[in-house]
Amino acid sequence: MKSAREAKEFIVAQIVLEAQRENVILTEVERKMLYFSESGWTLPDMLAVSDEFDSQYDQGKYEKKIAQLIRRAYAHACKDSGETYDKWWASIPVLDSEDHYILVMIRLAGLRPRHDELKLLVTGLAIVALLLSGMFLSIKYDLHLPKFARRLNLHASLGEYMWAFAVCVFILYQSLRFTIGARKTDDLTSKVLRAFARVGNRVK
Repeated sequence: MKSAREAKEFIVAQIVLEAQRENVILTEVERKMLYFSESGWTLPDMLAVSDEFDSQYDQGKYEKKIAQLIRRAYAHACKDSGETYDKWWASIPVLDSEDHYILVMIRLAGLRPRHDELKLLVTGLAIVALLLSGMFLSIKYDLHLPKFARRLNLHASLGEYMWAFAVCVFILYQSLRFTIGARKTDDLTSKVLRAFARVGNRVK
């Protein structure tokens, strides 16, 4: 995207399309408010639109409504056209360099780059695995341990290490459920398990 106008028109078009797809009513004032900006490019009649919006609409409900449309429109872009997905992430930085009201709803929608949450889960699992591996090797080869680690049972069995690993994974899983939601966490867990299954099949 070369300009804020082009970026804004693309995202507004995506929001309007999603509203039509869901049969969500989007009035002319609601649609025009998506172009609001105090300093950047906007519509020529924005002052009148803004006054009507302030007198007739609930700002909080409006922002929540638009954020939900943005979230679902973006979800479609992630699943469908790669070009549409790329345009989303080309448009947002352009708008972010200026002051545009639509950015409030975009941030409220909590958009993340594709596979970003999966990377978060994999990174967390890798950190847990590295920590436990380091503990196991330190105890097995009698390496120098920090003071807090010396309090651990130096003769712990492999089963106990596996149990500790399971506890760490469970804590990570619950943390993700709290931060990104149960459904997304379960979807990510399924993806990771499928990825591990594919790796296992390749090794065989």
